[in-house]
Amino acid sequence: MTPTSDNSAAAKTFLALQTSGVRDSSGYLESLKDILNKIEIMWAPNIPNHSLTRELALNEGINFLISNLKSLSLRNRKLIIVGNGGSAAIALHSLVDFANAGGIKTIDLFNPSLLTCMANDYGYENVFSKPIEILAEKGDILFAISSSGQSPNIIKACESALSLQCLLVTFSGFSMDNPLRKLGHLNFYVPSTHYGFIELAHQILLHCILDLFVRGEVYEKMRETLG
Repeated sequence: MTPTSDNSAAAKTFLALQTSGVRDSSGYLESLKDILNKIEIMWAPNIPNHSLTRELALNEGINFLISNLKSLSLRNRKLIIVGNGGSAAIALHSLVDFANAGGIKTIDLFNPSLLTCMANDYGYENVFSKPIEILAEKGDILFAISSSGQSPNIIKACESALSLQCLLVTFSGFSMDNPLRKLGHLNFYVPSTHYGFIELAHQILLHCILDLFVRGEVYEKMRETLG
């Protein structure tokens, strides 16, 4: 059996790197840098018909999100982040950072008891949507992370958040037409078919958003202190 003759994670990684022309560490980092420079951000405020959809520059999109995170804190609302597998690890990491460094209220839906309860009672496709229905409220923000943009439980989580009038921010990759990208108010799309590049890009984006949010908050406090 050749590395390209099965559908394993190893085979998919091999094919993605071959397609990208990656042969060594320098090529890997150059490819990642190129992908980061090509991230696309779509603003679609008029869900579900997307009649006002437009592309945003990176700074424009991130600054818009930062302003909403600032408003979130002022209105005593919450940040929720969901994802599967590697994206779940990114979500958990980000929840801790936004709470610790950002001082933002967050909701962790990854507690094993909660996760297995929801899966057992409502099916895995509803492990996030049901808790969101119970815990989320109008004005909260949901970050939905999915490399493929096709995970049913992530899609259902988004639908629940939208029904409660939460701001929906998506992070996806693979196809530009993935279902998740069509759902969000603000959508960060990574133009890659390699899970590694997409997950790294999502992690970098989330750290960038948080770090610049914190920088702005600290800068404002310094200005107030100095008059």
